[in-house]
Amino acid sequence: MKKIKFVAIDKRWSKLQEPPKPAKLYHPKWFKDTPAYYPDRKLKFTDEGKNMTFKKCLPFVDGLNAGYIIELRKDIIVQENKVGDQNQFDLSWNADDQLIKIHNSNTKLITPPDLYHSQVVTYLWNYITKTPKGYSCLFTEPLAYPNSVLKAIPAIVDTDAKVLNFHLSMWLRKGYTGIIKKGTPLAQIIPFKRDNWSMSSSFLEDGEYDIQVETGFNATMNNYYRNNSWSRKRFK
Repeated sequence: MKKIKFVAIDKRWSKLQEPPKPAKLYHPKWFKDTPAYYPDRKLKFTDEGKNMTFKKCLPFVDGLNAGYIIELRKDIIVQENKVGDQNQFDLSWNADDQLIKIHNSNTKLITPPDLYHSQVVTYLWNYITKTPKGYSCLFTEPLAYPNSVLKAIPAIVDTDAKVLNFHLSMWLRKGYTGIIKKGTPLAQIIPFKRDNWSMSSSFLEDGEYDIQVETGFNATMNNYYRNNSWSRKRFK
């Protein structure tokens, strides 16, 4: 099993900020509350086909479980102010240490997602991520929380190199006022092995795909992918 290390920049920061934890520990309520079969709680055929929900979709669940989650280390209160015809925001928290800062204004040149401010903010994380040689990390928004108030800007970092700590660039959702709670998932860290790739394209002969479907996926009632294609991923 490969090892990823999260190293605080000093002992004080190891006490201020929890290290990341496996993403599987951060399943949101909507996921936990969803049954595997709907509307009945057992496998049936309906007019729409088998009544399995996304909870039975292993590629979807693998995405939610992949890697590790960075969480917010203290409450933040968000307030919006109208300046002319522009909405501006203020972020405040208890204590004097810096938690979030406004990023350089040139980050407004990045097109933000719909309903998010163009001004980027930076969450001060103060951990160094270390992976084995040949492995990088994708830092992105938590895949189970696509509409978070703070949305991490995706980035890939070669964490096997001599990288110092870096902070998390984020967009803030427009129109939100209130408290972002301590422990809120901020970013998902997904390690992966670097490889060089070249692409090609081709096609199956007529009828070949139908034969593969009928002798494979359609020949079993459920769990075909799990039993024939899927590999378990472990993040501890």
